[in-house]
Amino acid sequence: MTDAPPPALLPVAAAREGIRLRVLRPVTAPALVAYCRGIEVGRVALPVAPQPGAEVLLPIARIPRVELPAELRFAAAPEGPDLAPPWPIPHAGAALALLGQPAPPAIEGLRLETGLLRGVAIERANGLIEPVMYARLNAAGARGVACDPPWPLPEGGCAWRFTLALEAADLMESGLDIALHLVGIEAPVARFAWARTLPEDPAPRLAVLEARIARLEAEAEAQARRLAEEARRHAADLAARSDAFLETAAALLLDQVAGTASAPGVEDPRLAGLRRLIADAAAAPSGTEALLLGSRAEIPPAAGNLAVGWHEPEQDEGGPFRWMTDAALVVNPEPHRAVSGVTLTVRHLYGADAPRVTGSFDGHPARVTAALDAEGRHTLRLEPAGGGAVACQGLRLASDHAGVPLRDGRNPDQRMLSLAVSKLVFDYGG
Repeated sequence: MTDAPPPALLPVAAAREGIRLRVLRPVTAPALVAYCRGIEVGRVALPVAPQPGAEVLLPIARIPRVELPAELRFAAAPEGPDLAPPWPIPHAGAALALLGQPAPPAIEGLRLETGLLRGVAIERANGLIEPVMYARLNAAGARGVACDPPWPLPEGGCAWRFTLALEAADLMESGLDIALHLVGIEAPVARFAWARTLPEDPAPRLAVLEARIARLEAEAEAQARRLAEEARRHAADLAARSDAFLETAAALLLDQVAGTASAPGVEDPRLAGLRRLIADAAAAPSGTEALLLGSRAEIPPAAGNLAVGWHEPEQDEGGPFRWMTDAALVVNPEPHRAVSGVTLTVRHLYGADAPRVTGSFDGHPARVTAALDAEGRHTLRLEPAGGGAVACQGLRLASDHAGVPLRDGRNPDQRMLSLAVSKLVFDYGG
């Protein structure tokens, strides 16, 4: 028995441009082809008589849906001998590293049947994708989309069926507008719209406008309830402080009338208590006001600057935080100063591995940058598009990922959640 000849090529690196192979000995094959379970996934022509030490870049066009772990085989023909050792594909992330961010999948057969929006998504490049889809209805709320397990395509890639359950409240008087999204791709992969076909209809986007008006009305009602509750709490606190003040002052006055007094140089403890009451009444409640530090203003989660679109403050072992709905408003603590940027520290995320947020400063669009801090927490930096600083009354935020845990089957929470913020910092300048 003779030993197998050494490989002619050696794979040395892989990136989105393809797999780079180094020539070890002369190769006479006209082309080098990559196979995955017998399916051709990439091809490149070989130079004539390549010299040892030269490198060949083999682009990878697609990955079939196969059982993992898998590997890429390099040969001149499916039945031919291997020209290089195989390249492993241990997990689905390795396919994304080879293919990069592919084009959005093709959506076919999109139809509305008995309250269910159905369709088929075809991904011709990345067969190892595990799809996670959601929908934005009437440009207002977000809802998860149920996806069946993908099946492989003969030429590589995969396809899957998806279903979106609609509710009666989703259908506005003027129609319905649905944008389907695939996690990992910013732009919608498909749209579905239904509207009345009356000739006198003034605009086809009335469904979106109605949904926005309904959301603004709900936010205004919630804000009114929150302000009423804050006023009630402040009034109760003021009454309690006033009663304590009057009780202590009356006791001191009666003692003076009765002719009693403290020893010289010794302050009456009741007088010291009265002074503490006055100081406490003048102090702001801790953790509910923005802290101004020169050119910065730090806003805690319980501050009233988190005006519309925020749930009640919460706290865990990591400290206080506050959940945001799919859209929210943060009031500028110093509206007379131009804002150069805002930084948000994210404590929790719902429905996503990383925050995807858009924003604007009183209608002026913001440039959003996401990062991880030294403790591994997500942070968002919003700056005016075009640079500089802008004067604004508030910062509007909108999240591309949001959902209701009760509706998604996660827990009994009925609130709309997107991300939880532990701190916001306004930077001023310009």
